[in-house]
Amino acid sequence: MRNRPDKFEKYFLRILSGVFLVSLPFLFRKNNIKDSILIFAINGYTNSIADRFLVNRRILKYPVRLLAKDFKFNFVFDVLFYPAFSLFLYTWTKNDNPLKILSKTLLGVSSIFFVELWAEKNTDLIKWQKGWKWYHSFISLNLKSLSSRALIAAIKMKAEKQEQQQEQ
Repeated sequence: MRNRPDKFEKYFLRILSGVFLVSLPFLFRKNNIKDSILIFAINGYTNSIADRFLVNRRILKYPVRLLAKDFKFNFVFDVLFYPAFSLFLYTWTKNDNPLKILSKTLLGVSSIFFVELWAEKNTDLIKWQKGWKWYHSFISLNLKSLSSRALIAAIKMKAEKQEQQQEQ
């Protein structure tokens, strides 16, 4: 860890939390409310499970985090930021074909990845351990985003099929 206090990191996390809490009504307004809540909830839940797994095995570490007494994982990223990003990504790709979804996901995840890479090198927000490298983060963020997007698409297709059957 660095020799300076964690004030910058806490301030950064508070600002990030505020930005995404303010953006939520706009993100929710762009989609069906059921889809939005489903996307947000599934991502928050699966993110916290995956992160807890990595933290408990000491692969990732979050030396500075909000709600540190309550959570070992990064609450701001797992429960606020990444679900909001996933909702944005869904909105951005909801009418696209699979190739466009893949390319937009890679582009969107790259922006998050570069922030994580910067944070790992320059702050105490995240530390990679036990051989975790940049490409693990890049690949896992993309796989997580694509699998979440596929799950939501499958749920939506099933719901539409059920609605069509009920109308008949």
